[in-house]
Amino acid sequence: MRQETGTQATSGQAAALPPRWGPRRAAAVFVDWLRTDLFRRTDSGPVGLRKILLAVAAVLAATAISLSRTVGAGSLNTVWIEDAKFLLDQALNASFWKALTSPISTYYQEPARILTEIAIQFPLSWAPGVMAIFAAAQYAMYGLVAYIASGPYLRSRWLRLLMVAPACAIPLAYTQVNNDLVTVQFFGLYGAFWTVLWIPGTRAGRILSPLVMATVSWTAVLSIVFAPLIVARLIVDRSKNAWALAILWVSGVWLQMSETVLGVSHHDEFGSNGLLYVLKEYVTRVVPRALFGERSLGGPGADFRGNSTPLHITNVTAHNLLIVAAWVIVLAVVAIAAARFTDPNWTLAGVAALFSLAIFVEEMLINTSVVQPRYTVAPALLLYTALFALLRPRVRTVTEGSERATRIAATVRWLPAAGLAVLLVVAVTLNFRVTNGRTTSPAWTCDVATASDTCKMPGVTAYTFVHEWWWVTIPCSKVG
Repeated sequence: MRQETGTQATSGQAAALPPRWGPRRAAAVFVDWLRTDLFRRTDSGPVGLRKILLAVAAVLAATAISLSRTVGAGSLNTVWIEDAKFLLDQALNASFWKALTSPISTYYQEPARILTEIAIQFPLSWAPGVMAIFAAAQYAMYGLVAYIASGPYLRSRWLRLLMVAPACAIPLAYTQVNNDLVTVQFFGLYGAFWTVLWIPGTRAGRILSPLVMATVSWTAVLSIVFAPLIVARLIVDRSKNAWALAILWVSGVWLQMSETVLGVSHHDEFGSNGLLYVLKEYVTRVVPRALFGERSLGGPGADFRGNSTPLHITNVTAHNLLIVAAWVIVLAVVAIAAARFTDPNWTLAGVAALFSLAIFVEEMLINTSVVQPRYTVAPALLLYTALFALLRPRVRTVTEGSERATRIAATVRWLPAAGLAVLLVVAVTLNFRVTNGRTTSPAWTCDVATASDTCKMPGVTAYTFVHEWWWVTIPCSKVG
C-alpha cells in the first residue's frame, strides 16, 4: 500500500493487523490505506517569511493573469450576470442582513455576499473591480491550497506548479466564468477536494483549512459530493482541525439544502438526465475540452445565458479525431504509469479521477440537458490532478561515478509531464481571451457617470443600468 518513503505507517500499525483474512482484517487494511496513502500530512515547522512572501507573490501573479483575460472594458471596469443582478444590486438597495439571507436560485452565496459588502465600501466606481479582484484571488487561493496540500503526494515543486497553474487560466468555461463571485464555487470544489485531503503540519494550516472549506460549502451545494471523503478523514484523523473542517462542511451543506428541506426549492423544475447521457458528455465534452480547450472542439456549446448554442465544427472528422486523441492521451498516460516509466501515485490519481467524474454527474443528473460550460471547471482541474499524479517523475539515487547518467535518466523521466504541460500551455494560449457577455458590457465608470447625471434631474431617486439579462439599480444616495 505504501507508495514512497515518508508515509506515516509504523511497524506497530502493521503488526496490529489481524493475522487471518476476514472482515476485520479487510477493515484494518482499508484504514491503514486511508492513513498512509490517501490522507497525507504536510511538513511541520515554522512557515517562515520567505514562504509567506512567495505565497503572496504567487497569489498576486495568478490574480493578475486571471484579470488580464478579459477584453473590452476589462474585469476591473465591468459587472455581469449574477454578480450584477443579485450581488451588487441587492447590496446597494437592501440591508446587509437582507442580502445575506436572500438565496440565489434557492442557494446561498454567503462568502460572495460578504465580499460584495466590502466592495461597496469603496467608491462606487471601484465596486465591480474590487469584486473581480476578490473572485480572481479566490481562484489563486484554491490553487495555492492545492499546491501546499499536494506536497506529500507529488513531491516535486515544479510538478505541483504545473498541476495547479490552470486554476488561473483554465482553457474552458470562459463564456460563463469570468472573475465573478457567484461562479467561484466551481473552482472552490477543486479547493475543497484538496482541503479534505490536506492534514496541515503547521498551526497556520490547521487554522486556515476549515475556513477554506467554509468558502466552498457556504457557497456551493455541490460540496455534498465530498461526504465520503469527510467520513473517511474522520475515521483516521479526529483532530480539532478535522472536526472543524467537518463541522463547517456540514453547516454549509445544511444551509444549501435548507430551501429544499423547507419545500421552497424549485431546482427540480429543470428536469433530469440519464446516467448514460451524463457519462457520454463527460467522455465527449469534458475530457477533450480539458486537454485541447473549447475553441478546438467547436466552442462551449452554451452561451452566458445558459442557452444551447451550435458548435462551430468545420470538419466533423477532425472534431471526432480530437475526441479520440484526448482519450488516447489519457490511456497513454495510464500505460506509461503502468510500465513504471514514471513513479505514479495511483491513490491520488484514482481518487481525483473518481471525483472529477462524480462532480460532473452530480452537476448534471438533476438539471437541464444543456451542459453548462461552468460545470466542466472542477472536473477538468481534477483530471489534471489525476494525470500529473500518474506522470510523477521517478527519483533516481545517485551512485558513485554515475552522476551524469543519473541526471540524464532523471531528465528523460520528466518528458511525459513536460509533454502534458506543453499541451496545456497550447490549450490555454488558444483560449486565453474569449468573447462573452462581460467583454461586450459597457464600462462601469460610464454607467456611474450616467447615473450621476440622471440623479441631478428633479424627482429622480435611482438609475438602473441594464445589459443583456442583468441589471443594477444605483440609488442616487450612493452616487458620489
